[in-house]
Amino acid sequence: MTEPSLLLAGRFNGPPGSANGGYACGVIAAQVPADVVEVTLVSPPPLDAALLVEERGPVYEVRPAGGDVVAVAKPAADPVDAVPPVLDIPAEAPIAVQDESHPFRSCFTCGPDRESGDGLRIFVRRIPGQSVLADRWIPDESLGDDDGVVRPEIVWAALDCPGGWAVLNRIPGGVAVLGRMTTRIDRCPRVGEVCVVVAASDWRDGRKIGANSALYTAGGELLAAARAVWIDVTA
Repeated sequence: MTEPSLLLAGRFNGPPGSANGGYACGVIAAQVPADVVEVTLVSPPPLDAALLVEERGPVYEVRPAGGDVVAVAKPAADPVDAVPPVLDIPAEAPIAVQDESHPFRSCFTCGPDRESGDGLRIFVRRIPGQSVLADRWIPDESLGDDDGVVRPEIVWAALDCPGGWAVLNRIPGGVAVLGRMTTRIDRCPRVGEVCVVVAASDWRDGRKIGANSALYTAGGELLAAARAVWIDVTA
């Protein structure tokens, strides 16, 4: 029996030379028959390389042909709680990171060097008086399927970096990478639908830092929620 394969196209990069963690997790999660999926990234997921997906009991291992495991996915054991929505985002709210200090400027989700219609350009802002970060997002037509619905792996990507910026708020000047992401999607938004992404971080254990993020409509309907573990690579 041929193992299913997948490919992470170069458009969807995170750090230079590797895929955006949330996007990669979302593509991998599509191979797991469950409503809520946990994906652990063992090493940076490569771009433009065929990856094989092998079912091993309750888990799914992802690796290049003849190579080491890149990621492990499985149905999630625990529910994913959602960060409460922030629907009023002041225009003057500061962006969580300035352009000159962005460690991965070409990142598909949050890179300031990506043009509209190419990257997601989600730049979460610090909300005055709150510990959460938030930004508005309107998905463009390149992110949708033939029916105009945003593809699930794009929703994973949209939830990824906002959580990362919440983590970096805990380690000013540091750099962290996604280690594990668990996501539930109640509904994928439609192309052109105004959305709000929110994120927060509330724990740290050594190099591991937790984050939670959620995607809402402009009216407050919950679309998706994620929890993640990030790894502080500067510790």
